[in-house]
Amino acid sequence: MEQIEGLNEGAVEGLLKSILDSAFNGIMTLKAIRKDDQIIDFEWQFVNDVAEEILGYDSEKLLAHKLLDVLPHNKTDGLFESYKSVAETGELKTFEQHYAGDNTEKWYKIAIVKMGDGVTVTFQDVSDLKEAILEVEAREKKYQKLFEESIDAIFQADAKFRFLDVNSSLLQLFKYESEDLLKLSLKDLILDQQEYENFKKMLTSEKRVEEYELEMHDAEGQKKICIVNSVLLINPESKKKSYIGVIRDMTKRRQADKELVQAEKLSMTGKIARTIAHEVRNPLTNLTLALEQLRDEVTEEIEDADLYFSIIKRNSDRIGQLITDLLNSSKPKDLKLVQQSINQVVKQSIALVRDRLNLQNMTLHEKLDDNLPEIALDTDQINIALLNLFINAIEAMKPDQGQLEITTQLSGDRVIVIVSDNGKGLSKEDMSKLFEPFFTGKTEGTGLGLTTVQNIIRSHKGNIHAESEVGKGTSFTISFPTM
Repeated sequence: MEQIEGLNEGAVEGLLKSILDSAFNGIMTLKAIRKDDQIIDFEWQFVNDVAEEILGYDSEKLLAHKLLDVLPHNKTDGLFESYKSVAETGELKTFEQHYAGDNTEKWYKIAIVKMGDGVTVTFQDVSDLKEAILEVEAREKKYQKLFEESIDAIFQADAKFRFLDVNSSLLQLFKYESEDLLKLSLKDLILDQQEYENFKKMLTSEKRVEEYELEMHDAEGQKKICIVNSVLLINPESKKKSYIGVIRDMTKRRQADKELVQAEKLSMTGKIARTIAHEVRNPLTNLTLALEQLRDEVTEEIEDADLYFSIIKRNSDRIGQLITDLLNSSKPKDLKLVQQSINQVVKQSIALVRDRLNLQNMTLHEKLDDNLPEIALDTDQINIALLNLFINAIEAMKPDQGQLEITTQLSGDRVIVIVSDNGKGLSKEDMSKLFEPFFTGKTEGTGLGLTTVQNIIRSHKGNIHAESEVGKGTSFTISFPTM
């Protein structure tokens, strides 16, 4: 300190310049040039080596000229006004400035402080840092765009599986508004809570889950069969855990697979039925003819002969009728199609079971949409199908407690008929065999009713599927194309 105090003014100035020249940042000092007490320009008082390199001029030229004479673009890019503002108000200013030249692009962090009747300006080249930040931001925007525009439903959830972010495809899939869905967790969308616990346990232990099938539901309560893929994310700084996942709706594919299997079963049933008809009917016809011949030859004196003849004849007829029903249940129907309202046919079928409902003291709920388009239907065949479903529902419900609900509605380009009851319901095992020939839960049923219903609906290019829960009831959904 004593040595510095002992230096003359020129030596001190040289020492200070040496120190400032060794700085990593560009530094320059400007003095205000005023006219009528207004700042009209600045003149350089000091420029260090780094500032010379940044500005592209040596200090001798800069110190001999005014700011705007050498750098007129300072006025258009706002720097002059910033210098002027700090010189007049004394308020520190820091900001980032972008310079694009012919062969270079630079970002500088600029700090301006008041010094005397002027300012000291510090330039820090932050191009590398800025480029890294811009690259990260560009990458984030890219991933955000992919997130938003993906056709797959994507979500991000916290450690407790509460939704943090969801894309538009997920909102569309589950029919929620963003603000409503973000109040929920993944658990709220999964039907079977035990399956949710299994999924969560696997994801938390293995850090990822692939192709996990879950039954989920949307805001309207409609069930969806979904495949979920999810991975654990850990923030490297905060160490916070979150999960990102993709949900694919497999409902239509699963339904299509099921319908394909059902169609194959129906085709096979038809082949079996034709074989049985050929192999059984001929001997059965011979048996019937022989029985009639025997009846003519047996005298009346033989005790109980008519009784045995009657038993044989009745059972032969039953076998013949079963073969006919089996053939009819599996072969394509010859339809007499007429453009008409499905509601009209539904009301005709309801009228045929209304007395039975009244006798059992059961309640009927009709929810028929009056604005449905007309579709091509064979009235008699659809009546057979609907009657079969109505009677099955009535027989599954308890007297005085039964609630039969029949709904018609439009869903996209399909007309929908839903027949629901609150009967005993069906197990998953029984549901898998529901449309198979000869499967029945009734003591006296043939098991061909639902096979016939399915065949009729398919002949109309429609689809039918069922949902059931033991102790709660069964619901059949039929859909017809509008075109």
